[in-house]
Amino acid sequence: MNHEFKRRAHAEFSGWADTYDHHWLNRFLFEPAHAMLLKELRHMAPGRVLDVGCGTGELVGRLAHRGWEVDGLDLCEPMLHRANHKLNGNAHRVRLTVGDSEHLPFDARSFDVVTCANSFHHYPHQEQVVRELYRVLKPGGRLLLLDGWSDHFLGRIIYDIVITHVEGGTVHHRDAPELHAMFRRAGFRPVIQRHKYAVFPILLTRGTVPH
Repeated sequence: MNHEFKRRAHAEFSGWADTYDHHWLNRFLFEPAHAMLLKELRHMAPGRVLDVGCGTGELVGRLAHRGWEVDGLDLCEPMLHRANHKLNGNAHRVRLTVGDSEHLPFDARSFDVVTCANSFHHYPHQEQVVRELYRVLKPGGRLLLLDGWSDHFLGRIIYDIVITHVEGGTVHHRDAPELHAMFRRAGFRPVIQRHKYAVFPILLTRGTVPH
């Protein structure tokens, strides 16, 4: 069944790739989420970052523009084809890879930061993904995970009812306590959470790999 979830997600996003950047979700969900994430990085010196579930590369491009060396990973090849056309002179800072978030094709302790924005709810084995993201981070490295804030009353309606129904029950938005516990089980210390309400309630969970 979990392989079927991935197959359906691949088909959905492959069909969406050409129009993805013009969808209204970009303005009301993705852009506020990316702004929240970039704010978390504003005091960090640029290093090497992995963006998991990078889609058409909107966040990848913004990170590269700020001086980061970026690896973007996505399960959907057509999304990465779109990302290639959007690098605007930053291609030398970016490597794009087709891959599965549960089995990352990177060595342990490779990255200073891992980002995952608005895709975690699609992953059938979320605990395994968090452990993998921990594995590829250097000591002191940070995981910044953004997804829908389902604890909020409106978020419960949007994410747990509407989006779950639209996606045919194949997505799972974790609430803040679940994500906090998942990060701690993987080994992150400390774990800090922030939330933002734009049009959509957004939750950011930040975990740090101990030195």
